[in-house]
Amino acid sequence: MDKKILFTVCATAAMASAQSTANIDDFEDGNGLAKTGKDDAWYAYNDKNDQGASTYSNVEDQYGLVVVLEEAAADGSKYGAGLTGIKLVQGDNPYDPYVVLGLNVAGGLSGCTTISYKYKGAGHNLKAVMDGDETGALTEYNRHSKALAGSTAWKTASVPVSQLAQDKGWGTTVALKMADVVQLAWEVKGEATSNYLYIDDVNCAGYAGGSSSNPGGGTTNPPAGTTATIDDFDDGNTTAESLGKKAYWYLYSAGGSFTNTQGTDKSWDMIATDGSNSYAAMTGISGITPGDTTYPSVGMEIAFDEGILANCTAVRYDYKGSGHHLRASVAGVKANAGYEHVAPDQNAASAWKTVTVSTMSQPEWVAEVAPGSIKAFSWAAVSKLTWVVDEKLSAANLGTELAIDNVKCVGTLPSVGIAAAKVAKAFNASLQGNALHMTIAKAGIVKVQVFDMMGHAVENHSEKMAAGSFVHTFGAMPSGSYVVRVQQGSAVKTMKMQVK
Repeated sequence: MDKKILFTVCATAAMASAQSTANIDDFEDGNGLAKTGKDDAWYAYNDKNDQGASTYSNVEDQYGLVVVLEEAAADGSKYGAGLTGIKLVQGDNPYDPYVVLGLNVAGGLSGCTTISYKYKGAGHNLKAVMDGDETGALTEYNRHSKALAGSTAWKTASVPVSQLAQDKGWGTTVALKMADVVQLAWEVKGEATSNYLYIDDVNCAGYAGGSSSNPGGGTTNPPAGTTATIDDFDDGNTTAESLGKKAYWYLYSAGGSFTNTQGTDKSWDMIATDGSNSYAAMTGISGITPGDTTYPSVGMEIAFDEGILANCTAVRYDYKGSGHHLRASVAGVKANAGYEHVAPDQNAASAWKTVTVSTMSQPEWVAEVAPGSIKAFSWAAVSKLTWVVDEKLSAANLGTELAIDNVKCVGTLPSVGIAAAKVAKAFNASLQGNALHMTIAKAGIVKVQVFDMMGHAVENHSEKMAAGSFVHTFGAMPSGSYVVRVQQGSAVKTMKMQVK
């Protein structure tokens, strides 16, 4: 899902802290996933789609092309990323031949001011690709980049974002926004000064994600940027298993109303889908007038045991639709009396936005009418979170629907949810020719995605499925190798498919 704007609600002390450097990937885990997000993967591609004949010698395994390599590791490291056996061949490409080592960063790189990394081998262009420009729609492929000279010894590159620039005289000029960047690319183009390119220890100064490093020494616990999913709603149900078996999503109304209905099992019909994405939504909001002195409100809530969020430093979520604020029920504070801790209001949004709430405060008048209910805010003391739409909003920010997605703890959660072994048994999937055979243990949203070997999605399918056995037949695809990814909730299976 594309998220273009990041709002951060944080304590004054945090705002005053020195800019940190977040590690995008040091590759020491040996896998092809970066620290920017659970689905952000390293990949490579050549100029085949431009009728070029350039190649590299990286091998494939059951997950696709292997770009995380021992031989690509900088001194003192176990692994790095790289392209080996590079051959730049013109073929019928009307432009310069090229190969690319790349990284998907679906959530953007908001706040990043400098990209640094170690490299060895071929000269290359470091490129930033913004959302919507994967096919050149924004810049006509004139992407923001900086050329770096080749080196036969390990070298550290430190590239201020301000130095990533477009070429002059062609394409469309567009301002670079790091919050919108969805890919970083290391492009070897024209003539390779070496037949390999290795990179290691990729960092972004000022970026809030990844894992933080501090040149002054010491570590944080948990590392800055570490997140644990509270609920992404992709399992299609209203239970947040990561918060415990009794953590259910529900809706409330106090003077306002909505059109969602409640089933016989008391669950609300609040899970919606948009293409391959699932989210929670409160629909048909009405009965709320700005300034109404009867204080009408509606909200989406999740309740859980006190202490579950003890290792969280913030809660992050995506939303679109009506303006609202996040409210927390804190131990020792009287509930349903307006004494609860709240975060600042968020404005209405027609596109998905991301909010990070680090702290909340009680209304000032609580100190006068109920001084015994004044409590310092602590995530460890929170036992309920509520997304509230009420009369305090202006007419411009009051909408008829509020949708939320990707609710996360910035930090870690205790292991109170479903055991990994049980999650792994949520479904079985196998390939037979051009058909995917699935057995689903529990009803929910099932996602099926097909990627080509350059990491491009060629098929996306999402459907709410009942328990049972099913067959999904893929559409016509050109001959070649593909990766099929099947997901239900947090259970994922990846398979390689060969189309002849």
